[in-house]
Amino acid sequence: MSIVNLKKQNARGVYPSLLDRQELRQQEYGFIDAALRGTSGILTGVNQGVISQSWGAPATQIPVFSKNVTAATVGTMTCAFPDKDATAALVMVTFVQAHTGFRIIPRLTDQSDIVTEAQDFMRQYSDAEEGLANFLETQILAAIDAAKATTYNSAFVGAAARYPLLADALQVAAADQPFFLNDAKSIMQSDDFSRNNLDVIGDAQLASFVNQYVNQGSGNSSNTAFQFNGYTFGYSNTTATSAAAVSTGYIMPAGSVGIVAKVSPDAAANRESMSDGVRWSVEHSDLMGVDMSMMVKDSCEDVAAITGNADDTNALVRNIQMGLNIAIVTPYNTGTNGGIKKFDYLP
Repeated sequence: MSIVNLKKQNARGVYPSLLDRQELRQQEYGFIDAALRGTSGILTGVNQGVISQSWGAPATQIPVFSKNVTAATVGTMTCAFPDKDATAALVMVTFVQAHTGFRIIPRLTDQSDIVTEAQDFMRQYSDAEEGLANFLETQILAAIDAAKATTYNSAFVGAAARYPLLADALQVAAADQPFFLNDAKSIMQSDDFSRNNLDVIGDAQLASFVNQYVNQGSGNSSNTAFQFNGYTFGYSNTTATSAAAVSTGYIMPAGSVGIVAKVSPDAAANRESMSDGVRWSVEHSDLMGVDMSMMVKDSCEDVAAITGNADDTNALVRNIQMGLNIAIVTPYNTGTNGGIKKFDYLP
């Protein structure tokens, strides 16, 4: 045997290596963040509990009153009494569901001196969690877009006004962009919403506009920084920039969207099936801030083709599923001039 067969083998590092930090990057979840902050502003704690415990109910409904203001009658009172009654409704709560999963084969990491079973699990868990977060971000955006205003009372808005509408989005020309967020407060006020405590969520380009204008203070020839008081900003690459725009976003009163999770009774009780090795549990997602239902199933399988070891015909395989069941709630409005306003910055 030639000594060449004894030459030095491949040099391999250890994990974590940091080389994959960019590969494993995640987007910002501006819509999830806004929903988490807003849940207590759109749902009472009692109703959050009703939703979270609603598994198995045919439907979940939240009671509301409709506004029914009539003009006062001029003059003194008479013996004729109005027969006006309050108007109430039950709002149906809509849930969105999604699930994903992965598997762990301990013998793969048993035969590796680079990656541990725990590292394998955490990598796959993080990827699965991110997939669910991407789904939830998209669903919250869809709910917000469906609830956006289609009519406005502001003189700033309209075909011949400063901000015309296209597909129910305020069209903000380049010349009006530096002070749009100042005008937006007046647009809100025209529809009887507060000028303060407003959330703004937009695409990545919006951050560039905000950073530019927020840093143009009183020491500059044009002060644009004054208008930012009362706003909380978030960003999400899930936001679809409108075709003719360079940036798209939404302005809304804080508490305009909320989310509540529910989990299966089996997961809540940490049940286990002795016959097929399935275990249920509740896992809290730090990425999404909500609870997930988790299922784990252990089985004996032939993994020789996977490991490359002919002796691995009776190996433990751990299959894992993670699922979301989330209520997304937006404000009850009988009118079309609600508090969620969509806008486009034009080139």
